[in-house]
Amino acid sequence: MAEVKVTLKRINEKGHICFLAPSEPELQMALRKILTTCRDKYNDYVQVTFKPPFPPRTTGPHSQNRHLNGHIMQICNETKNSYDAIKYCVKMLAVEEMGYPYEIIDGHIWPKGESESSTEECAKLIEAAHVWAAHHGIILIED
Repeated sequence: MAEVKVTLKRINEKGHICFLAPSEPELQMALRKILTTCRDKYNDYVQVTFKPPFPPRTTGPHSQNRHLNGHIMQICNETKNSYDAIKYCVKMLAVEEMGYPYEIIDGHIWPKGESESSTEECAKLIEAAHVWAAHHGIILIED
């Protein structure tokens, strides 16, 4: 069965802990599907993990986004590989060695897009870029 990860807002409703449904139709549909399966096959038991959400990765000058993409460009310049190829290699290293999130589509690993990543996840991508460059003898310049 598929897993659905979503950040929800907690509210109290007449002494019960409740969560507001997500506003995105695709997330609503995914939750509805898994909850229906849990009702039909598991007597309405649902496995839930609670943890604080991490904020989205930072953007703009001196941000995680700029740090990561700057390193990817430096690696591209050194290796003469395309930006997309190097970004994919960095993401796969982060998946394989650092627990970066991914999904499996038709038997293929597809790493989470960095535009959707949290500060914690983007830090893994930056570290993966550092490791990838070091393995290939590339000295990255931090700006």
